[in-house]
Amino acid sequence: MERVNKATKRMFGYAPAELLGKNIKMLMTGADNARHDNHLLRYRKTGKRKVIGVGREVEAIRKDGSVFPADIAVGEVRGPDQTRYVGLIRDMTDQRKSEEQALRRREEMVNVSRLSTMGEMAAAMAHELNQPLTAIANYSAASLRLLEKGSADDIADIKMALQEINDQAHRAGEVIRRTRSFTKSADTERSETTLNAVAKKIRSLAEMDSKANNIRLSWNIPKDLPAITVDAVQIQQVILNLMRNAVDAMRDTAPEHRKIVVKAKLTAPHEIRLEVLDQGEGVSEEASQDIFNAFFTTKAAGMGMGLAICRTIIRAHGGQLGFRNNDSSLGEHGATFFFTIPTQVNS
Repeated sequence: MERVNKATKRMFGYAPAELLGKNIKMLMTGADNARHDNHLLRYRKTGKRKVIGVGREVEAIRKDGSVFPADIAVGEVRGPDQTRYVGLIRDMTDQRKSEEQALRRREEMVNVSRLSTMGEMAAAMAHELNQPLTAIANYSAASLRLLEKGSADDIADIKMALQEINDQAHRAGEVIRRTRSFTKSADTERSETTLNAVAKKIRSLAEMDSKANNIRLSWNIPKDLPAITVDAVQIQQVILNLMRNAVDAMRDTAPEHRKIVVKAKLTAPHEIRLEVLDQGEGVSEEASQDIFNAFFTTKAAGMGMGLAICRTIIRAHGGQLGFRNNDSSLGEHGATFFFTIPTQVNS
């Protein structure tokens, strides 16, 4: 280092005399410190840029040993006798904190939206749980009556009733397990999977909701679609939210015409598109202008955050969320909401 300005002293805590003549890597830590000289040597030999003229974020270290994120941009000044470099360093601490706070707020809204979706499905869950619980009560009462008789001939019937109680208890437990798995708050975690595997986890919840609302549900998600890297729970949330909206859109549709179709296909070499088709009234021109905006809703008791959060999730995954009204001239009614997800690209 040949020159440093006052901002360098404020940022790193060193007096200029402590820096002049020293290697600039002393202001970096870890891998950035270890690789700095090699990056410079490689550039001088090959002209291939890693930092020079490119810029990067590094982990910087102050005189007191504290580490902070910094953005460094390096320019090259070629003179007649030698080449010098000018480094511009910016403390990214406040920006990083703001980004982390924004991410936390987004995660909180995503979790609230997930709970809201399940709240809308409460009637369907209650119906689904009522059946096995009623069966358990009936089989228990029958077993007690048989035991009161005290006849050895009734042992087989009692065993059968106990087995049914066990099966129905597992059935009720499975409904609760699926619901808890979907609604629990979790850190964002992306992993390699397939769209078919993602959708399979919420298929039973969606079928439960459709059945409670007298809706036929059709799935067509090919198993051979390319792999994707996603937060599975968030993508499940988007699918279930679009399906919930489809259910609400068909409140006034005759039961015999109520149908939801969920299908997916490869629409580009590195893009998958999932569609949710309903047979409702479609989206009005007025609503189409604001449908993805926060706090806009056509539901009587809606939050107006569902589609806005879905769009945020899909955009964060590198995709797009959209809709179109179905072509009534082809006998199709209602609307189709869809999203795209990029597939993995093998390097």
